[in-house]
Amino acid sequence: MDSKFITPTLKLQESIDSLQFHQDKIASSNDISFRGNLSKRFLHPLNLDTNQVNYRINVPNFSTLSPLKLGSKFITDLTKIDSMIPGDLYLGETLDKSTSGLDNYYFDYEHGIGEFSSFERINQLNLPDKFFDEYNSSECGSKLGLFPEIDRTWITVDNKLILWNYKLPQSSFNQANQFLTIDQVRNTILKVKLVKPKPGVFVKEVNYLLLVATTMNIQIFIIQYDKTLNNLEIFNPDLSISTQGLAVNNFIENPKTGDIYFSGEGDGINIWRLDYSNKSSFIKNRCDKTCLTKTGLSSVIPNKLTNSYLFNYSESSSTSAKGAQIPETLTQLEIDSDRDILYTLSNKSVIRVYKLPTVQAQQSTHTAQSHASQLHESSKLLPTQIFKSSSNLFVDVGNFKVFEKFKIINIHHISKAESNQVQLIAVTSNGCRILLKLGGPSSTFGLFNSYSTTSSFTSLRLNLVTIKFPPSREVPEVSTELDAYTTSKQHLAQLIENQQRSQLLKNTKFSKIISPGVYFCVKRTKRSDKLFIATTNYGFLKKNNKLVENAEFINYGADDNIENFTYIHDIVQLTPSMNATNTPNGYANVLASQYTKQPLRFAILTNFGIIIYQYKTSDQILKSLSESTIENFIEENGFEETCSTLLYLSCSYGHHSSNDPFKRKAQILFSTCGNNARLSEHPVNVGHQILNHNNDPTHPTVDQVVLSDRFYGTSLLISRLFRVYWNVKVFKPLTHIKVLANGQIDSSSVKDDNLLIQDLNIDKKQVEFFIGSIIVLVDFLVENGNQIQGLNAPNYSSDPNQFENEVCLRAEHIAFTSIIKSLNSMKEALSFLMVLIEENQTSFNEVFKFLSLTNQLNLLMLSFKDLLLPTKEVKNLIKDLLSSIINKNILKGGSLDLIASSLQERCGSFCSTDDVYIFKAIENLTRAKNIGSRDNDLKIKCLKNSVKLFEEAYESLTLENIQNSIDIMLELKFYSGAVDLLLKLALKAYTPNISSSINSVTPVIQNRPEEVISTRRTQLYHLIFKILTKVDLEALKITESHNQLEINEFLELRDLTYDTCFSSQDKAFHYEFYQWFIDQGISERLLGINTPYILPFLQEKSQGNLSLSDLLWLYHAKRDNFYDASSILYSLAISEFPLNLTKRIEYLSRANGFCNCVCPPNIRQKMIQLSSIIQELFDVGNLQWDILTTIQNDARISKENKEVVVNALNYKILTISDLFNDYTDPLGYYDLCLEVFKISDYKNSDDILKRWELLFERIYHEYLNSKKQDPFYIQLTNSFIAVGTKLSSNDLVFPIDELIKLIGKYLKTAEEESGHSEDIPKGVIIDMFIKSGVNYDKLYYIIKSIIEHNSFELNQEFFQELKTNEMVYLIKNWFANDKKLRELISSDAIANLDTYSIETDPITEFIKNGSL
Repeated sequence: MDSKFITPTLKLQESIDSLQFHQDKIASSNDISFRGNLSKRFLHPLNLDTNQVNYRINVPNFSTLSPLKLGSKFITDLTKIDSMIPGDLYLGETLDKSTSGLDNYYFDYEHGIGEFSSFERINQLNLPDKFFDEYNSSECGSKLGLFPEIDRTWITVDNKLILWNYKLPQSSFNQANQFLTIDQVRNTILKVKLVKPKPGVFVKEVNYLLLVATTMNIQIFIIQYDKTLNNLEIFNPDLSISTQGLAVNNFIENPKTGDIYFSGEGDGINIWRLDYSNKSSFIKNRCDKTCLTKTGLSSVIPNKLTNSYLFNYSESSSTSAKGAQIPETLTQLEIDSDRDILYTLSNKSVIRVYKLPTVQAQQSTHTAQSHASQLHESSKLLPTQIFKSSSNLFVDVGNFKVFEKFKIINIHHISKAESNQVQLIAVTSNGCRILLKLGGPSSTFGLFNSYSTTSSFTSLRLNLVTIKFPPSREVPEVSTELDAYTTSKQHLAQLIENQQRSQLLKNTKFSKIISPGVYFCVKRTKRSDKLFIATTNYGFLKKNNKLVENAEFINYGADDNIENFTYIHDIVQLTPSMNATNTPNGYANVLASQYTKQPLRFAILTNFGIIIYQYKTSDQILKSLSESTIENFIEENGFEETCSTLLYLSCSYGHHSSNDPFKRKAQILFSTCGNNARLSEHPVNVGHQILNHNNDPTHPTVDQVVLSDRFYGTSLLISRLFRVYWNVKVFKPLTHIKVLANGQIDSSSVKDDNLLIQDLNIDKKQVEFFIGSIIVLVDFLVENGNQIQGLNAPNYSSDPNQFENEVCLRAEHIAFTSIIKSLNSMKEALSFLMVLIEENQTSFNEVFKFLSLTNQLNLLMLSFKDLLLPTKEVKNLIKDLLSSIINKNILKGGSLDLIASSLQERCGSFCSTDDVYIFKAIENLTRAKNIGSRDNDLKIKCLKNSVKLFEEAYESLTLENIQNSIDIMLELKFYSGAVDLLLKLALKAYTPNISSSINSVTPVIQNRPEEVISTRRTQLYHLIFKILTKVDLEALKITESHNQLEINEFLELRDLTYDTCFSSQDKAFHYEFYQWFIDQGISERLLGINTPYILPFLQEKSQGNLSLSDLLWLYHAKRDNFYDASSILYSLAISEFPLNLTKRIEYLSRANGFCNCVCPPNIRQKMIQLSSIIQELFDVGNLQWDILTTIQNDARISKENKEVVVNALNYKILTISDLFNDYTDPLGYYDLCLEVFKISDYKNSDDILKRWELLFERIYHEYLNSKKQDPFYIQLTNSFIAVGTKLSSNDLVFPIDELIKLIGKYLKTAEEESGHSEDIPKGVIIDMFIKSGVNYDKLYYIIKSIIEHNSFELNQEFFQELKTNEMVYLIKNWFANDKKLRELISSDAIANLDTYSIETDPITEFIKNGSL
């Protein structure tokens, strides 16, 4: 990754699941059945095919999600639904009305709509007497208006403008403060307007500009207004421009660019722009005007109307003809800043469309002033075109009585955020609303406009969408004799006809439209003006995505019975619109924004005063709690919305009294309203998660339950309380920090202070509101746990008929539990935000200086949703931030106990008891670090305290916490303490079965998966090993210093550290510890360890490990456990390890040696048995080695075959049978065959003699084939002795008498073969046997027996040789080598012995008398 950027490490769980809903048959049927009760609510809208909204969310893995994740899922999904519904407010109005031209209203002319009235009067202010006095003194004219931006009402009297502060109480004592008079105007005032100044022109304290148009000029006054203090100051900057002859009648400001446009009655349809600046030049004044529509040609051609208008407003045909000669002038300017469109309305009811230059276009063409100053008419719409297009929409155009004599009174633009279907609404003098859309002509009802200047403006043509007619007072009269179908059809037809002929709003004076969907129409009568309001029924619109309006005439205080009638001068919006989103989808969901936005207020300005009305929210409609109101509210809004409102009422009544009857009634209504939890019509697929009945569809699970309307209503209320902040980031970055779209920040934008965070995106007042709301909600749910199903845990029944009900209750309980836990989590998170807010800006910056850049960036990534319902990772991040707060306060001298207890009390989930322990432990570490070497005892005490505190908080310690703490300990050379801490933390990760048993410390997992415990334990062990490595390296460095005192001191520390490890009672650690020795290549150090765990470790780990097996027998040998050492060596000799034969023989040799050592008496017998086995195997091994070397030297065998045989023999020791049958006998190794006979104690003398004969035969043939000239007896002697030394101890395998005969035989044969007699020295045969290991006495008896019992099997010549030479040689040599014999026999007898005979044998006598 590029180091140029800093990347966040926090992994936030994004909600990627699409919305899923339950199919609920019960809820649908209930809605349908309720509709029949609407006779209680005057008139239900007809001919509506509704598509109801669904709040019944289906959460995948409902039963397995944690409470906070489940709560987050519900709140997030409901917030998402609220932002999607309803769709475009005017989408339904784009439908072709060729089949039905009915507009849907809730309207009752006689009785009104009662509690369902959309607005209520909240205040009324009478105009001050000063206004009436000034009005009576007027000579030229007077006008009245309202400036809500500065809380002032204004009146113009000739050339004087008076501002009244209606916020102050009317009194003679403060009359001077109530009024502000501007009398610096010389001419009669025609028009006044309040606008925002362009940025950079005036000082920032200037809030508004006051435009005053007179008969001669336009003057600009600057206004400085402090809303908090209600203080207003007006200054005259001497900015004015002449407008003589224009008669200015309209001002309009473009809020995007700050440009001011105006028109005048004296200048036809031209549009002007008012320019002002803080600088002047030779060619340009500080205040100027520019005509945007007049060209050089048109300026000299008079404005002359050339078209015929058939629908111009007039009293008679004569006046109509006369009216055609009236010059066309502009009566209204309207700007759509979203689309950069300027609309104009003329007195001829002609609407024109102009495309305004964008900000970028103005900047790019500021040099080409003349070009940029022109506005080109993109299109215009004539009344004739409206009538022509409407004929394609409606069945009977003849019904349009309202179009007989109509005039467009006002136009109102619809913002891009509110609708994509309608851009402009024109209101006629009969109260009809003409909905218009910009774009190319439609194939169905396009306005074929030929007045467009160029084809490029095709997209700016106005097309008719539909016409909304006012409701009618007439009630349809239908014959009762007709059938139901015909009756319904006629009733609908009469309704449509009555609407299209309606004269209800005839003589409309002016109109207003407030977003979203509030229509005001002021009707002029012979007496007082009437005010008609049609408000979108937001509940019905949201529920069914169909537009229905609540229509009524409101009684604003006019009284026709008094002499002075009331006239409405203006209707002014006082508060922002209540739109829920900034897109057409969800824009009109006022029910979603009613708790987060100020209710809509508007003021009616009359000739007597100001009447202020406020929008009635759902709770205000239902506050009476009457049965009929609730039933009709359910019908219009649905059960979930009703439950949400009843819950709000239940909680809001609580602040009066706990015994408030309204509160109790609201609680009862909430607990019984709507449908209970029930099974879904189409059960969700839950896979294998079937309760106690795998794959049995007859036994439902909680995942298939549609939760109650009460639950969805509760979740809906919570989601709406937090909807504005739910997906907003908690922290905002400093202005100079460059944050990329992927969350990274440009490291070059970070300053030296390493700060990224500027402030919170929420203020204290809002946090307090959230905390208070949550407390009220939680208290209500806790108090009413017994009354509301699902709040308390359900009881279980053995009745199978109750199983489905139990499952539903269980699901409801899971859901409500998740919501309550989520609310508690939100409260603590908000309390944490209060802690941050209470830090002033300086302290705020100091807190974040303790955090790394990565953690600061992680905090910038947090949304309120992530903070309010945090994951473990988010909690750890917040704990780091709390640690910073504590550290900051400690540095300033604050008490840790006081700070930590305060944090724990306010936000316990982020600052638990364990966290307090951690903070205290860190404080002790910091104190020890500060003490240094000044007081070693105090330093050690602080370090030991920190170890104890960390041990108490082991469950909450992160690896980073541990690592940082260990680093400080190592810096202070507290090695043994650091190791002791890590050992204790590792031991606390699991619980031993028996605390004191060495062989039973297998961990038992508690509450955490084995993988998590194992990973954490391993990490801790590795930290220990790092400490030991550091200690060893440090010891090496100190040793090189040759400072013996320092060396001894540190070696003592090192030994103490290792002793701490060796004294641990954690078997798992010891095993890892010993393995670490092995991994370091110092396994021999294990031989010096004396712990209860080393032997089990070596025994367990040596299985399959040759090096550890070697270590194990060495361990036993070092401790004189010779039997165990021999057993292990024997096992290694016969093991499957890849050992060569030499190594196996070596193991057997060592084992044999250990078997000969001293051992305890109780195992002596076992030692003897083992020794016997080892010796036998050792002999076989040696034999196998002889075979191997023999084969390697055998020239008869090819190289390839040798490799095969060597691989077979140079591995495991084979059985004696395999060696004989596979190797020695087939290959003719008869000497080795005889060794096999000896080792195996073979007793078949024939086979043995046969192998001896074959051996002599082979020796003889080798002699014959040998090129050497040595006599045969020499070769025979050498070969015989080589074999005899191995076999002479076994009489069966080494039969001396038979061998003497064979020797004599082959000596004779060799002599005959050579053809001459060999001169064989005396004693050759005797030397053969003596050198083979045969005793003199044994050989004497055998030869004597042969001589004594001559069977003539021997060649007589050889017999004589044996008798005369060999026997004499034997006796003489025996005598020479046997001291005892020399004592018995005189040397003379031996010296005179030349020929042997039985009779003259000097030894016979002593044999007889027993001396020998």
